[in-house]
Amino acid sequence: MSWRGQKDTNPTVDKIENVIGRSCTVHGDFAADGAFRVDGTIEGSVESKASVVVGESGAVKGNIRAVDVLVAGKIHGNVACTGHLDIMSTGIIEGDIDAKSLRVETGGVFAGTSRMGGKSPEQKAQKGQKDPKDQKDKGAAPELSPQFSAAR
Repeated sequence: MSWRGQKDTNPTVDKIENVIGRSCTVHGDFAADGAFRVDGTIEGSVESKASVVVGESGAVKGNIRAVDVLVAGKIHGNVACTGHLDIMSTGIIEGDIDAKSLRVETGGVFAGTSRMGGKSPEQKAQKGQKDPKDQKDKGAAPELSPQFSAAR
């Protein structure tokens, strides 16, 4: 049921085609067109053209790239998604994130830096666009008044 009549904000997860079971430990990279569910451990990167779900018992020691990512387990690596990133109350991400939108439930942990809503510098470079933050400001920095510079 929704809170105060709002629509449920949980992301729609694509039909899971690939499952790494709880007792499975994999060393290597994974790539697929379909959605992943990780309940075991992956030591390597995961790339999907659909969703990736890291279950409560799941752990990924590597980068994840997908459309939508739902984290209830642990990720030690960077996460890049073109859609929504959802960190559940049991989820932990230790790494940088790049997502169109982000939701962190109470208890969820994120330790890193985030970039949201825009295109990454790599995507802009591919299209020949420049990031306005990368351009130097040609104006001089304002001088501090004497009362503020004395406080330094």
